[in-house]
Amino acid sequence: MGVYLSTTAYSPLALTSVIIGFISFVFTLGTFFKVVWINLETMSEAAHDVHAYLTALRTELLEEKASIRTMRKQSKRFYRQVKQEGTTENLLGIELDEVTLKTMNDGIKALMRKFRDLERPFLMPGTEGIDGWKDLRRRRRGAKRRDTEESVSPYYEHSAYASPPEKEKEKEKEREKGRRARSRSQPRGRDLGLEGDEDDVFWAQRTQYRPFDLKRRLIWLGKKSEAQSLFETLSRVQIRRIARQVGGMSMLMHEYGQKTCRVEHLMERVDERMNRIVGVRRVE
Repeated sequence: MGVYLSTTAYSPLALTSVIIGFISFVFTLGTFFKVVWINLETMSEAAHDVHAYLTALRTELLEEKASIRTMRKQSKRFYRQVKQEGTTENLLGIELDEVTLKTMNDGIKALMRKFRDLERPFLMPGTEGIDGWKDLRRRRRGAKRRDTEESVSPYYEHSAYASPPEKEKEKEKEREKGRRARSRSQPRGRDLGLEGDEDDVFWAQRTQYRPFDLKRRLIWLGKKSEAQSLFETLSRVQIRRIARQVGGMSMLMHEYGQKTCRVEHLMERVDERMNRIVGVRRVE
């Protein structure tokens, strides 16, 4: 009995499928390692990224809110002025200004609500975040009110109408207590060598964040894409606001050009009449 060896030729199609499968596995493995590496970089840079992203978003949102508020005031003032003058030729498209600005303002409010939810897990306990602008406005109003109360009266005060000495001493004591309370409430500004007003100006950049442990880094890993999406949406709102401002400036320049042409035409007519009456000629 002999030994029979059976040999079969390997199919070219099977060899091609094996090669393609091996290449696909290599690409899948490379993509997996790349995603893992990017996530590790995001977690390692969480402390710097959170401060950079959230501070920039907070500042730009507050700037955009203030810009739109100013534009709405200017639009209302212009609309009232045109209505008082009784001319409607300047209202070409102005009736949509309030609608446009209201829409942009609602968009900014929605972005601020999203940003409030985004920054809440990273803030130190007791830190208000983007809502601190309300407290800043109250402090500024209170400072103005205190300055008004402590300012010297511009009117002449006769001694016969002055308060009794006892009341004047009590008022002076209350003012001194208020000054001491304000000086104690702003220790950080004094330690940094800043006045109260200057310390309030940079409050958005001095927001305190929690220590970045593993939990905070994992939260930022899931929130970073949301922060980038907020940046893109805010950029579109800013572009719309800039386009509206540029369009308003273009319309004003066009109106000024028309008025200049009318003034030149009136000056030419006045010049012609003066030439007929007294023979005065204009020297170019």
